[in-house]
Amino acid sequence: MATPTKDRENFDDLLTCTICLETFKVPKYLPCLHTFCETCINTYIMSSVEKGKITEGFTCPVCRKIVSAVETLERPEVWATSLPTNYFVTSMLDKRAIQKAEKMCNSCQLNKESTKAKSWCTICEEAFCEQCEKCHKNFKMTARHKLLNIQEMQSGNTPFEVCEVQSCEEHAGKIIEFYCLDHSQPCCTSCATLSHRKCENVTSIQKAVSGIKQSTKASGLSQKVREHVIQLDEIIDDRNNNLADVENSTG
Repeated sequence: MATPTKDRENFDDLLTCTICLETFKVPKYLPCLHTFCETCINTYIMSSVEKGKITEGFTCPVCRKIVSAVETLERPEVWATSLPTNYFVTSMLDKRAIQKAEKMCNSCQLNKESTKAKSWCTICEEAFCEQCEKCHKNFKMTARHKLLNIQEMQSGNTPFEVCEVQSCEEHAGKIIEFYCLDHSQPCCTSCATLSHRKCENVTSIQKAVSGIKQSTKASGLSQKVREHVIQLDEIIDDRNNNLADVENSTG
């Protein structure tokens, strides 16, 4: 059985970019599911461009699978920005910062102040100090947002989830509230109004996910996730072994 220390090491490995070997900053993932810092993958892409290795895409730095460039974005400079954000990793980073008591109030940081956070809003995905928490509760739009006590989160007395909503990647500031069955695509209010107004099967995200755990597709996806977890464990073990070999050979 894995020890808590070993679990923490593996947890940290999952949050480490394989290019810079530091904690992810703006994590972006490729179709092969490998994740990198946005600046790291951008540097990698531009380096490949300068060496003349790519014209219509690039290869994953880890598995070497080809990633086709986005058709609507012709300049390699913007390929990294166009990649989807790994919100799961982002959520894990927030969770780790909270567990380590490193989370500072996001509102205070906007004013260039450093104040220790007291609570976490699962809707806004932001941390607040005691004063900012009161202000957050006083606004009509945010009064009913679910807030988690950070001390309780540190003690493990609250669920792992620190995020209850998914933001729309096409419309900044909008959250996913609907699902278009015709296109198998999640939608915010703007998406539903502008791009899916002629679709016949647009439902709420709550109805769309009801019973999904019992579906065949969900079972298949769960199996794939388990397989990816096993592959990740193997990659982490190989990486640790390689690092040990390097240290031994240079020692």
